[in-house]
Amino acid sequence: MIKVYFISLGCPKNLVDTEKIMGSMVQNGISICDELEDCDAVVINTCGFIKPALKETEAEIQKILKHNKKIFVYGCAVNRAYKELAKKFPEINHWYPISEKNKLLEDILNKRKIKRGARLLTTYGYAYLKIADGCSNHCAYCTIPYIKGEFRSHKFEDLVEESRGLAELGIKEIILIAQDTANYGFDLYGKKMLVPLIREISKIKNIEWIRLLYVHPRSLDENLIAEIKGNPKVCKYLEIPIQHINDRILKLMNRGIMKKEIIQKIKELKGITLRTTVIAGFPTETEEEFKELYDFLGSGYFDWFGVFKYYREEETPAAQLECLPRTVVERRFKMIVELQQRLIKERNKLRINKFYKILIHKKNRDFIGHAEFSAPEIDGQVIVKRNDVEIGKFCRLKIAKFEGVDLYAY
Repeated sequence: MIKVYFISLGCPKNLVDTEKIMGSMVQNGISICDELEDCDAVVINTCGFIKPALKETEAEIQKILKHNKKIFVYGCAVNRAYKELAKKFPEINHWYPISEKNKLLEDILNKRKIKRGARLLTTYGYAYLKIADGCSNHCAYCTIPYIKGEFRSHKFEDLVEESRGLAELGIKEIILIAQDTANYGFDLYGKKMLVPLIREISKIKNIEWIRLLYVHPRSLDENLIAEIKGNPKVCKYLEIPIQHINDRILKLMNRGIMKKEIIQKIKELKGITLRTTVIAGFPTETEEEFKELYDFLGSGYFDWFGVFKYYREEETPAAQLECLPRTVVERRFKMIVELQQRLIKERNKLRINKFYKILIHKKNRDFIGHAEFSAPEIDGQVIVKRNDVEIGKFCRLKIAKFEGVDLYAY
């Protein structure tokens, strides 16, 4: 029996692809290894949307090459930088862009008729449901449309069926993901279908939480806001990446939305835990424009936010703009990170001695979980200092303290 070890880099959308590939391999008689030393071959599902992601891919390849294993490299980095990667690593003969998932399976299995298997989940309690691929927004800094193509929704009935299957596997929380989640269905059905999809998934008995990530503010509308507020199964949590708040920068970014509308939509989401992402040091950003972003992030609208340093990506329109000195980008990035840490500390203070419903999703030395107000892996986690809880189950716990972004429950 062939034994394969998997490495999945990048976002949750990549993780879903990895889980589906692993499921098909198991269905065809391949064993999935937990340890690199035990495998015959390694599959690396890569990320490549910014330069650090490409560097991470290269680092993983270099690390695996030391173990003298057969390596199959798949995914975004191959789409974006195949020639450079193949030249840098001539000892690897197996490169697969995103469109060649079937060929990857065929080559590893050494056969042409592949049985399709269910996903082999790598998460417990929660699972991601990828509802679309690609992106049609063409933000000026972003390589994703060039890597993954235009936005393509998955079929409504297939997603509902997949959700039912996840519930049968014991999943309690489904996290809906796409590059522009709120625009789901428009390309297939001529209208947005996210709200009907949420309502259909809500009918599944064992699903208790539905969470939304990657909701472009331009695509957020009144119907979706009403569904988030009114549906008891939808987490009162939303990731809404604004990237910036200054009108000139938003226009340069080709975000398709301006400051006034962003603020209006955020105010309509009062009572919902909000997460956002922003870019530090976008080309031509002045000190005044950066201060506008910094002050907006500090105004209390967001419970969580992430920040990316701007990287010049040659394929994008923003690459034609004059970049800021790297020292300026680094300084602005550091300022936002420090602001983030200070604000999260203030939020966490308010959670001390309160009880919350916690979904336990893994165990390291202690059990680890997350609350409705925090998404797994990207926000602060709840570290549970007791042993009478179970992975994949909910429990009601009292928050006793916090350290950094993480909460502790006893």
